[in-house]
Amino acid sequence: MFKFLILLAFLVGFSFFVTDVFSVDIEIMKEEERIIESMGWITPELHTLQEQLQIIIDEANQKNRITVGMLSTNPNDMRFPDYLEKLAHNPKIFSFTLTNQFACAPTAIERACIVVDVKREGLGDNMDEIRKNTREITDEVIGDSILHFQPEFSSITLQGKTSFDGGEEVLVSQAIYTINKQPTDNLFSALSTLLLSSDIRTAGGFYDIAENLSEHHFSEFTVTVIPLEDSLLRSMKIALTCSNIIAELPSCDREEKTDDQIARGYISPLDFLEIENISRSKIFEGKFLPLNSLVQVLIFSEKDLQVKSVSSSVIERLSHISDIQDNGWFFASKSGKKIDARYLFGQESSVNKNNLAFLIGPNTGEDIEIVNNVDGGGCLIATAAFGSELAPQVQFLREIRDNTILQTESGTTFMTGFNQFYYSFSPAIADYERENPAFKEAVKLTLTPLLTSLTLLQYANIDSESEMLGYGIGIILLNIGMYFVAPAILIMKVKNRI
Repeated sequence: MFKFLILLAFLVGFSFFVTDVFSVDIEIMKEEERIIESMGWITPELHTLQEQLQIIIDEANQKNRITVGMLSTNPNDMRFPDYLEKLAHNPKIFSFTLTNQFACAPTAIERACIVVDVKREGLGDNMDEIRKNTREITDEVIGDSILHFQPEFSSITLQGKTSFDGGEEVLVSQAIYTINKQPTDNLFSALSTLLLSSDIRTAGGFYDIAENLSEHHFSEFTVTVIPLEDSLLRSMKIALTCSNIIAELPSCDREEKTDDQIARGYISPLDFLEIENISRSKIFEGKFLPLNSLVQVLIFSEKDLQVKSVSSSVIERLSHISDIQDNGWFFASKSGKKIDARYLFGQESSVNKNNLAFLIGPNTGEDIEIVNNVDGGGCLIATAAFGSELAPQVQFLREIRDNTILQTESGTTFMTGFNQFYYSFSPAIADYERENPAFKEAVKLTLTPLLTSLTLLQYANIDSESEMLGYGIGIILLNIGMYFVAPAILIMKVKNRI
């Protein structure tokens, strides 16, 4: 159990794409297993592969970044040539990276790079000595050819790096070699076939997302090898950075779905990928591997923000097996100028766009409880019609529901029955609204009489069950008159004149 808690601590406290969360064995004693089973909890299994999606929304610098990666410590998942596998036994190497990231070599921006970080300790007392000793070490690693590339030495500099356990900063001597630059889709196709197991490549999941993202002209490819105490942490990732104000970067404008999410307060991670749902790798099917597929959203803003509500569930803490039995969002930081949200799949194999969305707004300074729209019932049709859960019309409906109707027993009974009926068809209508702008505008017009009639409840003093029933029946009859009786009378009069 203790080691499982360490695994959860890694997930909470350490950075994405560098933490070796799989090197921690999950061992639960027999007595603990008996207790867990008696309480209906499922014991997590083990798998060395992890798939990760990270969305960074950087409002301060007006840019967004999408990163999709696969990580593993198992050579059966990701096999490198023997000369790179030997890095596991080289205590001097801090990390090895191959990337076609733009300007990875400042003096040769048209080239791709191989970057080898060597631990500073023992390299010498002056820069000439450091460069000489670093070059001897890295030349031995690089050789004449690496992964079918012929590298050329570029430069050596001293760099500060954060250690891969998320702890102290480490000083390294960074050697950069340049190679011919290839498009990301070519690199991904060639090196994923060379390095990744066929099981991973054919199992779908985040791998398919990475493959699609690699086809973007401005996407970047990175392979990293990190020596650990007795193994290698291997990662392969595709990243895309975009901005609407930085000339060197591609535009983030995707039908206005992503560039103003903070302004609208409606964060929809899958809009950045222009997909409706995200599924886990089939490798994880039939297994309980809650930490092996992770979605992270990082928001950096000049404003002081706060998470208000989610469309799925909230995981309040990560301290026990029971905390990750179900899917939901865990917020490592839920307020301030940095929001750190991490979605865990629990026992689910996929999640759709709507259920992955969450709502943010101005920070009130209070430690508010994040509203769960699954339990509270989201206004799906109105949200799709008006574009955001922060829209005044949507908030008005929510306030009427929470502050008036649900304050009485009869109102609560009515909402329970209404929700069963409403959620049987509202998701389909909301999806069609997003696909059909004309239908969306028609729904807006249709909702106007309803919203107008509900404003009457704002002026009513409802202090008893009888008053709730009276006003409720009156509002229902008024809407029946507006939506059915009035149109029927109008149609009959037109018909008689014809």
